[in-house]
Amino acid sequence: MTLIEYRSYFRLELKYIYKVEESDDLLKRIIKAYFNWEPIKIGLEPNYVLSQEEEERLNLALNELKKEKPLQYILGIGTFMGLEFQVNSSVLIPRPETEELVKWIVDDEETIRPKEVLDIGTGSGCVAVSLKHLRPHLQISALDVSEVALEVAENNAKINATDVEFYQTDILTKKDWGTPLDIIVSNPPYVLLSEKKQMKTNVLDYEPLLALFVPEEDPLLFYEKIIEFGKQNLKPRGVIYFEINPIFVNELSAFLRENGFDSVEVRSDFLERPRMIKAKKS
Repeated sequence: MTLIEYRSYFRLELKYIYKVEESDDLLKRIIKAYFNWEPIKIGLEPNYVLSQEEEERLNLALNELKKEKPLQYILGIGTFMGLEFQVNSSVLIPRPETEELVKWIVDDEETIRPKEVLDIGTGSGCVAVSLKHLRPHLQISALDVSEVALEVAENNAKINATDVEFYQTDILTKKDWGTPLDIIVSNPPYVLLSEKKQMKTNVLDYEPLLALFVPEEDPLLFYEKIIEFGKQNLKPRGVIYFEINPIFVNELSAFLRENGFDSVEVRSDFLERPRMIKAKKS
């Protein structure tokens, strides 16, 4: 089968799941990852005949896509802030809205004064590693309750040549950090179980539910614990950054103010949803 024929076949097999443009983008990303072919190869060499091995490898990826498995898990790689991160089903796929949270911190930290930073619920390590890569003067630690997630995060720190300290800790029970912190950043679980019906199969069937969902009756569970932790461990005027569920932005802002934080600022993501919040310890 030629490359152009395979593209038609690929589109046909995925037509009930993806639009043509999406299918074409997926195929380009696959051939780049698998064979290091530039996406333009399909246009420049449409009559290139795929070897049996090449076709079989593409078909394996296609079959996974037909099951709605995310491409990042198929390839084992996700991109974030221009860096590559290994991902598997033990960690969430790095997302564009989280990139905006990192950009906010990076913009705030243009000075080179060393600061102690803690990333809570690090998952793949994308936030911690990106911050260290972009602002090397920051002293960054990261924690997660999941041992398998931390293995992924530690590997990603090595891949991207960044020095980050990782710890297996449950923030729901952690009280004291030992070292006064300048910055806490967290993208904790915040999706309500009632929101499941609005979510796609590629998330529910493949991404770690532990990192997504919170109890319906206690939606701010992780935020409240992290804020209590921040009260004890942040320096005066230390800063906390969260990615948030837009549904609870007002409740979280009020909780921060009630617990000794001021200068509360909310920012929207690229879809104009209130998705990030920043506050300073009074």
